[in-house]
Amino acid sequence: GEERTYSGFKDTESRYRQRYADLAVHPQVREVFRVRARIIQELRAFLDEHGFLEVETPVLQPIYGGAAARPFVTYHNELERELFLRIADELFLKRLVVGGFERVYEIAKDFRNEGVDRFHNPEFTMLEFYRAYADYQDLMDFTEAMLARVAERATGSATVRFQGQEIDFSGPYRRIPLLDSLSEAMGEDVRALDREALYARAEARGIPDLDGAGRGKLIDKLFGELVQPQLVQPTFVMDYPVELSPLAKPKRGDPEVTERFELFVAGQELVNAFSELNDPIDQRERFEAQARLRAGGDDEAMQIDEDYIRALEYGLPPTGGLGMGVDRLTMLLTDQASIRDVILFPVLRDQ
Repeated sequence: GEERTYSGFKDTESRYRQRYADLAVHPQVREVFRVRARIIQELRAFLDEHGFLEVETPVLQPIYGGAAARPFVTYHNELERELFLRIADELFLKRLVVGGFERVYEIAKDFRNEGVDRFHNPEFTMLEFYRAYADYQDLMDFTEAMLARVAERATGSATVRFQGQEIDFSGPYRRIPLLDSLSEAMGEDVRALDREALYARAEARGIPDLDGAGRGKLIDKLFGELVQPQLVQPTFVMDYPVELSPLAKPKRGDPEVTERFELFVAGQELVNAFSELNDPIDQRERFEAQARLRAGGDDEAMQIDEDYIRALEYGLPPTGGLGMGVDRLTMLLTDQASIRDVILFPVLRDQ
């Protein structure tokens, strides 16, 4: 019937704080969350059909890892130890591949102690899956097929409108190497620039938060400023520097970069994936390099996880792994401008 808007509920902040009232008076908001449920159902159905096993891994972890992020810290009184809310599911899921589960996935809450903006909420939903005997090229093909079907079944079409732009998920998606695309945007060969030169380029462009950034993070920041906003249609950005990818396998034929890709849509990262590093010696060296970055001021660098290295010593088969933000996918498929519009009860500042 006729839609009615009641006093106070054109105000966005009030809608988030009193979601029960927002849902009660806005049927279009209820529909967003019905579509969100369909998206998750279709992700599960696609993975189940391809032989994946859904599992659950710990939310409270003694060592956090699997992403570059700051954690939430808590304390277990009985065990008298500090614990962390997970920032990613990755390292436990790969332990399961070591144990013989060759295709596993988890759709679960992760937590990152970071800023709140249109695309970030401290508590968010992530899909992660790991597939033995696959590499990042296989995962690009798989991701195209998965997203095309999920979009079609959740919304009725593989082509959707997001903030005035038509986004086509049907595939195939463009594939571009990160360093080549950044070199083109900067008009010079990024590979030839050392940390100091990259710092100067980033500083000249007014890019913030450069202190403590290593060469890899500076490349990432310049890419985010110069290339990422132009990636409207689904685009795989491939072959990230080793320093940016401590859990990814070196690229065959070009060991300065890794077999990693991120999928960008409408100028935002949606997917991060790579051929998993399964050499325990190389993994220890990567963790130690991360520890040096942490000591130099990078508070998002990873910790050394001795038990994960031990798991690799047992033997991780060649494996491809992927993480995708379910909230961001929902934003794209429901044309919502803010992540808070696709999370029923988002984190908000105090009134």
